[in-house]
Amino acid sequence: MADVEKTEEMHKLFDKTAKVYDQSGVEFFGPIGRRLVEFSGVSAGQSVLDVGCGRGAALFPAADAVGADGEVIGIDISEEMVKYAREDAGRRGLGQVALAVMNGQAPDFPAARFDAVIGSCSLFIWTNGPDDVRPYRELLRPGGRFATAAPSFFSTLRGKWALFPEAVNDLLMPYMLTSLKQNGAYDSQFANAGSNWLATPEAIEKTLTEAGLTDVEVREEELPVVVESGQQWVDFTYTTGMRGMWERIEEAERAELVQEVSRRLDGLRDDSGSITTPVPIVYIRANAPRD
Repeated sequence: MADVEKTEEMHKLFDKTAKVYDQSGVEFFGPIGRRLVEFSGVSAGQSVLDVGCGRGAALFPAADAVGADGEVIGIDISEEMVKYAREDAGRRGLGQVALAVMNGQAPDFPAARFDAVIGSCSLFIWTNGPDDVRPYRELLRPGGRFATAAPSFFSTLRGKWALFPEAVNDLLMPYMLTSLKQNGAYDSQFANAGSNWLATPEAIEKTLTEAGLTDVEVREEELPVVVESGQQWVDFTYTTGMRGMWERIEEAERAELVQEVSRRLDGLRDDSGSITTPVPIVYIRANAPRD
């Protein structure tokens, strides 16, 4: 799919999910955003750009980190995401936060504008190599920090792909790998996962170094995702970008798939009745050169 068309499809998908995004009662984006800000080293008084800010999973922790004397600008291609994030920022009284509707692939700011550029579970969707990272490098002041988080493409913690709970991985991965545009869904970023820049720590370091960044650090950590039922897990995925995967499946087939996914996950209940499915998350940071 052409980049322009793919961008528009992402726009449509995230507009649809904005109202419920990160509002399912399942802790996922919030913990990742908080951990990313901590890992990034953002500190008081700094100026930060949050690319693909969504509803604010990293935006608000970044605002807390920079304090009233700092600045955090969140951008997202989805008008709906920006609308809800702006409302939340107002309710929190965060005068240091500003939001704008903007294509994260082409952020429109002067060079060397920010101390840090971050992106939580966002940049990986459209980033394929050094050329896609350079715009963020150019926005950084000398010594500035680039940091991002993404689901692990090939988990070193587990030695195998771990995007979905292991019990349903064989059911869902074929659909996630499908790159055909159907029913208004954008191409899957995972379709070319074998050659993706996130496939190994070595590939990540090579990509960021070629983009002009230095001191690359990669850390993989497991996030325990807790749900009360298999159906709740499915409902949660519908409030994320994974909704695009479900929309690529014909209705009758999708209903059968949901039933089987729910059945398998329900079989994982622990003594408390909850279901815990660890998800490996990769956290990445690198610096702009100081000279």
